[in-house]
Amino acid sequence: MRQWLITSTVLVFLALGVPPADAAQGQVSIALTGEPLTMDPHIQSEFIGTMIWPWACDNLIQSKGEEGGFKPWLAEKFERIDAKTWKFTIRKDAKFFDGTPVTAEAVKFSLERILDPKVKSRLVVYFKSIDRVETPDTHTAILHLKSPDNGILNLLQRWGHVVSPKVKDMDSAAISREPHCSGPYVLKEWTKGQRMVFEANPAWWGNALYPNRPKTVILRSIKESTTRVKALISDEMDVITGVEPHFVPEIKANPNTIVASVPSVRIMYVGFFTGHSGPFADVRVRQAVSHAINSEGIVKTFLGGFADRWQQMLHPWMYSGYDPKLTWYGYDPAKARQLLKEAGYAEGFKAHLFGVSGRYPADKEICEALAGMLKEIKIDAPCNAQVFPLYRRTFTAFQQGTRKEPALYLQAFGNGAGYTPVSFRGFSACGGAWSPHCFKEFDDMLDKAVGTADTGEQQGAYERVGRWMRDNATHVPILKTHEVWGLNKNVQFKANHNENLPAWEIVKKSAN
Repeated sequence: MRQWLITSTVLVFLALGVPPADAAQGQVSIALTGEPLTMDPHIQSEFIGTMIWPWACDNLIQSKGEEGGFKPWLAEKFERIDAKTWKFTIRKDAKFFDGTPVTAEAVKFSLERILDPKVKSRLVVYFKSIDRVETPDTHTAILHLKSPDNGILNLLQRWGHVVSPKVKDMDSAAISREPHCSGPYVLKEWTKGQRMVFEANPAWWGNALYPNRPKTVILRSIKESTTRVKALISDEMDVITGVEPHFVPEIKANPNTIVASVPSVRIMYVGFFTGHSGPFADVRVRQAVSHAINSEGIVKTFLGGFADRWQQMLHPWMYSGYDPKLTWYGYDPAKARQLLKEAGYAEGFKAHLFGVSGRYPADKEICEALAGMLKEIKIDAPCNAQVFPLYRRTFTAFQQGTRKEPALYLQAFGNGAGYTPVSFRGFSACGGAWSPHCFKEFDDMLDKAVGTADTGEQQGAYERVGRWMRDNATHVPILKTHEVWGLNKNVQFKANHNENLPAWEIVKKSAN
């Protein structure tokens, strides 16, 4: 095991004579299904990263959660000047971990860094609307858009974290291990694949707003649901995620633990690689797979009420585009066989089916069930369930064409930002981080919808995009999960639908 000890920022605090965070108190231990691929918030698009990056790196704004709307964060004020212009006033008391002030230039640097081809960020496609950032003074950043974008605040509360311009000349591996930001916590230790240790930032501008936040937050990467539950019940962990339904009674029966569950944003679906021809380039084959999947059976059998059958690729908390009337293809194996016959595959074919293991509720079991359903229509595709880093590499190999055999995959996409283009561009547009295909017609429709200023017209434009996806069977939406947490009764933590995990809002009460 390699252990990274993050000490330079702590030494800087001592050198500057910065006092410790007086009110931060106690220690909270959290177990997730994995860890961030990197602590550089500008490189990857993955949900554990989006949970953890704000612990170290401030966003311009934050979501108000169920209340709706946005609250000031690194930007103490934000206002829309016109359809294509936003003004952000950066707070004057914010400092990076090395003590240098956070300025408008740092905001400009951070957003431009995402768009810099040399950085090779997977977030580029999300930021297509951004034209440039103007900095008329030290604490004013004016964001100019290429076209109107009614959801840009949704994007900025989730991504676009502000980092120090000093990372420009640093080695990418070093940036990945040690954030250079201004957030509530400093990453002190990282034992890859095991745990991360965060300490309260004594110079954080928000200390007075969250006086009871934990002084130390320990993040454990525990892939097995059984192990996470045992760690919670044995009081080793205070908070765990990804509780599978059959463990809920056990947690509820323990006098010291509780279950918190809410319907979430994460949609589980099947996607197809179509860029190198093959069977899945034929829409009839994709429609056949859609008809072969018994989504209702999957929800009932594997998730026991902690998920909802889902029939589109957007969740209800999007700023625009969710269509409650949209339906996908129903379970109809006979129709699936007929479509395969029409496409010239009456005798079926072999394909590579892959998914993740231990990242989402019952992910491996669902993948194996899908393999059985495909076999019923003579598609021979055994499930290859993988740990997430290997899954990412496998996906990239098919995405970039280094592997060309017929392939489909099981994925789950969240989009806690509620920024509609993140979903559509992320998993379906040309160049999207999780897109297995490129349909120019789709991209043109989507770009037009994103740039539509009138909200009513925009909703209609997005609905047309969703129907196009359904008609072309670009994916097979299966279910929308519930976020199920296990908590120590001494921990105050409010579960939320958008998969945020604001450690600074957690309060651990003293045991009786």
